Amino acid sequence: MPLRGTKGHENQRDKNVPPIDDRRGFPTPSIGDFRMNNIMMIAGEASGDIYGAELARHLLTIIPGLKITGIGGSRMRSTGVDILCDMSDISVVGLSEILPRLRAIKNAFNVVSKLIRSGGIDLVILIDYPGFNIRLAGAAKKAGVPAVYYISPQVWAWRKGRIRLLAGRIKKMFVVLPFEEDIYKKEGIVCSFLGHPLVDEILSARPVEDSMQLYGLNKNNKVIGILPGSRIGEVKALLPLFLDAVQIIRAGSPEIQTIMAVAESLDFNEVAGIVNKWKMTNNNMSFDVKLIRGEANDVINVSDVIIAASGTITLQAALLGKPMVIVYKLSLFTYTIAKLLVSVKDIGLVNIMAGKRIVPELVQYDATPDKIASETKMFLYDTEYYEETKKGLNDIKLKLGPPGASERVAREIAGILYV
Repeated sequence: MPLRGTKGHENQRDKNVPPIDDRRGFPTPSIGDFRMNNIMMIAGEASGDIYGAELARHLLTIIPGLKITGIGGSRMRSTGVDILCDMSDISVVGLSEILPRLRAIKNAFNVVSKLIRSGGIDLVILIDYPGFNIRLAGAAKKAGVPAVYYISPQVWAWRKGRIRLLAGRIKKMFVVLPFEEDIYKKEGIVCSFLGHPLVDEILSARPVEDSMQLYGLNKNNKVIGILPGSRIGEVKALLPLFLDAVQIIRAGSPEIQTIMAVAESLDFNEVAGIVNKWKMTNNNMSFDVKLIRGEANDVINVSDVIIAASGTITLQAALLGKPMVIVYKLSLFTYTIAKLLVSVKDIGLVNIMAGKRIVPELVQYDATPDKIASETKMFLYDTEYYEETKKGLNDIKLKLGPPGASERVAREIAGILYV
């Protein structure tokens, strides 16, 4: 009997359900064990689309006949998720940036909350995107539909009061950073750390030699990889700064090569237009930067050093052992509010996990082309500093657990459908 979140059902088990595997706390499913189930999955950002796609792939394998519907992007759609609203319409960063998309966000919320109330959903899986998903968890609770959260909101960084909201609205939290587990357990929330799905994601990277050849890069010259974010607002704010910094570096080292991964959530032509506008503004049409659609892991893998927007991409760089310069810049309004709310010293996930600053961060007023260039050159030309940083990144890799996180979470979720 699938869980419906109603009182009295939590400890009941259908007599036809197979026995629990005590090592995991859930049944080992086989064909015929499940009736038709409907899951809603909500991801509002590019990283969530990646995680959601992998989770959906395993769920669809474990639960024959499962239907997954919700909000996501191209990755989730290609896996077989029925996308009701595309995340590109509702993905934002910062407070002032929300206003232009407020109607789209409201419409998306109305669509999915109405479906939850209709009684056609057995379980809701919420992936990051806290402003939307914490509220949706409340709607699911009111409708008697259980919700699990995958990829925790960063409650340890800002707005810690959200933990209390989550405690009353979700059945279980699946975190992907090891230190998050105790934070939730202390608040009485059932929580598990089962590893980080990015550990599997990086396994898809091609051999460096193959990517160098495919991208037309010279193996004898160093490569700077630039990753300015997965939202167009981030890219517009950061990409010109990154290009300015590379131009400064190339003034003294013209042989330096540059490659950029354009996130799948972005319009490739729009990003290419930003690059071309920068070239015209700087009267430097011969400036060579190779734009690659997606393939962030391969772009990182061929690079000697990364210049990246703060976010999940920094963990990908860490897993691939690539030193990086983390950069971030918000609108003045958003930055002013964030300064009042954020309670952590560092913003980069790599530095937060390390408990100290192992890679440089340049935020807001420090995010200048000169400073970005200076920090990047340190990695390019100081071998001892470069190797010491790589050692620190390897320690981060070990903390993120073994491969298979998405499958482990999928099996736990499959078990929840039995309760």
